[in-house]
Amino acid sequence: MISLEMSLKHLAWSNQKFFALFADMPDEVFGLRAAEGEWPVGKILNHLAGSGEWYRYCLNGTEWTDLKRITNGAVALEYLPIIAELDKVLIEQLLLPDEELTIQGDNEIIHATRSLILSQAVMHAAEHKGQIATILKAHGFHIDLDALDVWSFVSQTK
Repeated sequence: MISLEMSLKHLAWSNQKFFALFADMPDEVFGLRAAEGEWPVGKILNHLAGSGEWYRYCLNGTEWTDLKRITNGAVALEYLPIIAELDKVLIEQLLLPDEELTIQGDNEIIHATRSLILSQAVMHAAEHKGQIATILKAHGFHIDLDALDVWSFVSQTK
């Protein structure tokens, strides 16, 4: 059975690969949307990184920062060390007990176990990577998500 540790290590690896894919993409890619009124690719990428800050806040109380808007490949690359640090925090949380945490949300108190938050981080990232790949495909661009899957992670990090 795949462990939460393996899932989080895969997340960290795939986040680096995923954001690096945008380095050479034309600026227009960051403004593409699934439909009118939906978030553009750049905003979804920002959300993906910002959610890492949210999970870190939930787990250890560190406040998040204002992240620079991703509008081109150069900015996407600036996110690589930021995301690496956020993913490192998630992996370090595996060493702590799986206790229930109390989190001050925007308008409510949230109660969640550490493992639930860590699992959500993995699933949330996968959902948005698929969303971005679908938007890009609809506009004639391609991201090979199979190259970022757990199979690829295991074979490339043995």
